[in-house]
Amino acid sequence: MDICNNKEIELKKSELSKHFTCYSNDIFQHYLKLKSTITKWSYSLGVTKDLMPFEDLIPSVISTNKGKPLSKPSKANFESKNLVTYGMDHEGNVLLESRKYNKDISKFGENIRYVDYINDEKVIVNAHIYESNPTNSRLTSLCHVYEEKGLVYYVSVTPPHNWYVRVDYLQDNRIEKISTYATSWYKQMDFRLYYDDSAILSKIMIGEHLHWENRK
Repeated sequence: MDICNNKEIELKKSELSKHFTCYSNDIFQHYLKLKSTITKWSYSLGVTKDLMPFEDLIPSVISTNKGKPLSKPSKANFESKNLVTYGMDHEGNVLLESRKYNKDISKFGENIRYVDYINDEKVIVNAHIYESNPTNSRLTSLCHVYEEKGLVYYVSVTPPHNWYVRVDYLQDNRIEKISTYATSWYKQMDFRLYYDDSAILSKIMIGEHLHWENRK
């Protein structure tokens, strides 16, 4: 798929940009509404859960070290810049991810990502939230998530000019290929995913280049 010249994706970006301003006006209230639906919280040092499949590996390998789940976070853990907080529903689905810029949250706020719906369509919201000063909260990006004909689309906009698109190609309920493009890139990137006999991701290739390998 040629992401840059896809008319359907262009239309989705345009529609999402129109939603951005309206949603942004009430970003703190949207955040509170979503937060009220969370039934379980978990914590880790580093990333342990994804809102998008393999987002710690694509488009860039964020870290070769796996995150460490915390059963009982200490005071030092809560002050760590590596702390990630997850909010889940009663079925264990991740609805919210929170990371702080500094231990002084009231001053620096938190980077919040969460799942919401606009006109019954799923979006992933990225926002900078200040619970101590809600008027400073701001929407960073909106990502529309939808599925069509065996493809899962992630179309994200950060007005006025920036956008990102990811397309997952599914085969037997497994991601076999991921294509991505963003405004700051010079070309589309296509990732091929390979799995072992236990259906665990074993490596990711970009053409003949080994992007990532599971080194157990």
